[in-house]
Amino acid sequence: MVTVLAVRHADIVLPRTSTDPELAPAGRERAVALARLVGEAGVSAIFTSEFRRTRQTVEPLAERIGVAPQLTPPPSPWANQARAGQFGSVLLVAGHSDTVPAMLGALGVAPRPVISDTEFDNLFVLTTQPGHSPALLRLRYGAAG
Repeated sequence: MVTVLAVRHADIVLPRTSTDPELAPAGRERAVALARLVGEAGVSAIFTSEFRRTRQTVEPLAERIGVAPQLTPPPSPWANQARAGQFGSVLLVAGHSDTVPAMLGALGVAPRPVISDTEFDNLFVLTTQPGHSPALLRLRYGAAG
């Protein structure tokens, strides 16, 4: 069984003024909240896009658990490797409003979830098991107040 934790990058300032924006202060707080929330989940691999906002989203978690983030391969090859357990049993993927649904879709989720441009608080928890349809749970998470 493989569990995939998938998030869109944390909060950025909208509307975007750059193709590679940094996290907003609220996004940095959300990144810390993510590390707190999944820090004990046994994450064995962390994947991000090439963009700064995804790397910054996972940075507190990576530091907390000592796992270096790696660039996410294309959805289909990544999904095949993930299902085969090549990355371990608990994976975290930080992507974008279009790439997170693509990654989940490659793992067999249908219909793919929709993430709006203003949603930064989704935490998708997907479990895969050979011979079974994937189970997807959509949660919301935020910074501690």
